[in-house]
Amino acid sequence: MGPIKMRNEGTKKMRNLVGFDNLPSEIVAQINKCVNIWKKHLGNELVGVYLHGSIALKAFLPQSSDIDILAVVEDSLDIPTKLAIAKVIIEIDGKPCPLEMSAVRLDDVKPWKTPGNCVFHYSDSWRSAYLKRLSDPSAECCVVDDEFPDADVTSYIKLICQCGIVLYGREIKEVFSDISDEDFWEAISADIDNYNFHAYAPRYIASNILILGRILSFKETKGILSKYDAGLWMLDRVPDDLKYLPELAMKIWYEGEQHELPEDDLERLRAYLIKEIKK
Repeated sequence: MGPIKMRNEGTKKMRNLVGFDNLPSEIVAQINKCVNIWKKHLGNELVGVYLHGSIALKAFLPQSSDIDILAVVEDSLDIPTKLAIAKVIIEIDGKPCPLEMSAVRLDDVKPWKTPGNCVFHYSDSWRSAYLKRLSDPSAECCVVDDEFPDADVTSYIKLICQCGIVLYGREIKEVFSDISDEDFWEAISADIDNYNFHAYAPRYIASNILILGRILSFKETKGILSKYDAGLWMLDRVPDDLKYLPELAMKIWYEGEQHELPEDDLERLRAYLIKEIKK
């Protein structure tokens, strides 16, 4: 993959991004707290804790990016353990960064079993469901009551094998079987017709634009780009009259700017990217 050129000076300013080696101290402390949660509640059942996402891709924006963590465990987690872990995760979520964590069994990742089985998951979209269950044991919460197949696990592990960081435990090659490009492509493109820029909270619209571009970029590059680099990649490939959308998405997501994104053009961009993905 050749170098990705900056579009203009406005885009260059967005490159105030960091990786694991130059994280602010308060974010390092938050990550260490996450690791200690898993060590405390799992003990010898914990195989390892691994960092993926924007930090691993050296495209982390301390003011707004999520911390993405995958834990690998020896066996399934019982409900009291899931709730105990979720309770303390909630206490440090957003202090300062939003947290997204999942856990998988070692037997499900080595050898790899498509699409990936999740035994624990937490993100801000599940926060209220966890809080309700913690206050009312009869409340339904599917991520507590069940294990579930999750195609996102495929993406986590593919990225961990590409550039992930060991926070605790065994080395990456000891734990994970590398995921084939075919399995990865199936995971990220299988439900592409239903891809929705408006999924999740409104603040994620810009992120969702960049993620759809990142899916298409893998088809050409065979590597996982950061959302930032996927935005730059899109600037050279989408129709001229739509180029402003990924550029504004980058300004919204990485600079915190406020911009209106016309629905008609958003749908045209979505349709164009999906058509290219399905070719």
